[in-house]
Amino acid sequence: MQNAPQESSHATGRSNRRRLKDRVQPIHLTVALIIVVGVALAIGNPNFLSMYNLDTIISFGAILLVAALGQMFAILIGGIDLSVGGTISLVSVMFVLLVHKIGVWAFPICLATGLLLGYVNGLILTRVKIPSFIATLGTGGIITSLAYLVSPRPLSAALDDYGYFQIVDGTIFGVSKTFVIGLVVFVLIWAFLRFTTTGRNIYFVGSNIKMSWMSGTDIALNRNIAFMISGGCAAIVGIMISSIRYGGDPVVGSSYVLSSVAAVVVGGTALTGGTGGVLNVLSGTLFLSLLDNGMNVVGVDQYFQQALLGFMIILGVAVTFDRTKTPIIK
Repeated sequence: MQNAPQESSHATGRSNRRRLKDRVQPIHLTVALIIVVGVALAIGNPNFLSMYNLDTIISFGAILLVAALGQMFAILIGGIDLSVGGTISLVSVMFVLLVHKIGVWAFPICLATGLLLGYVNGLILTRVKIPSFIATLGTGGIITSLAYLVSPRPLSAALDDYGYFQIVDGTIFGVSKTFVIGLVVFVLIWAFLRFTTTGRNIYFVGSNIKMSWMSGTDIALNRNIAFMISGGCAAIVGIMISSIRYGGDPVVGSSYVLSSVAAVVVGGTALTGGTGGVLNVLSGTLFLSLLDNGMNVVGVDQYFQQALLGFMIILGVAVTFDRTKTPIIK
């Protein structure tokens, strides 16, 4: 009888901690980190708040945002897309070559290429029954090899083709076009997830695939759509990078594999699927963009930057990982 008050006290404490955890979501922690890092960098280096530097953060952050939004779909569905780097690289060199030959038609063809590659990833996952980690790791290597076959070395755009690249590069009404593209993609994906049945089904499949199957949801179709969107976003990134560089590179997309996953999980989208969304990805992207730019401004070594990025992925997964879906950690 004497232990009853103590047990009641422990139960109340656990209940309070659960309520606090429910109120404080991973995205709140990311926003807090954004504020802390932003203030620290502004104090440490006055140039951090210069218009030029802020424009750089926004422009390059928009590119990462598009890549991360695509990656988000693969993760929401309960998988991962490690082929985004290969797709970005392939489209990067394809776009330069196609613009020279067919002009503006290079845009839809490159986008269709990304959608097709994403569809292939989805087919391997749903038909061959290979986990997305292995499937996209393999297709990523194949796509990267195709990029090398298309162009074994970096390409430069011809002067006569600059007008096509300026469709994406430059500003419109004083705002970076890459930012506008990132904003448009963000709004379209938000609307897709919020207002369409397929968008809601992607969450459903990712959160509980068994219940999805029992309810009659077409799991294969939703997985294919998720990976197609991931491939399409990667293609858009390839076009954006080629346009601002006025050239293509068969290895330019390699860094976006790790950074796109990091932006998704650091923002609070669960790697186990079914939890998260565009606002989480936006916060994760902004944090990584601030961190990356700040480290460059203060002169942090590039190798240490990669180590820090890896640490942020581990931290993000540790916070968001749903252990109830994976009782045994392998």
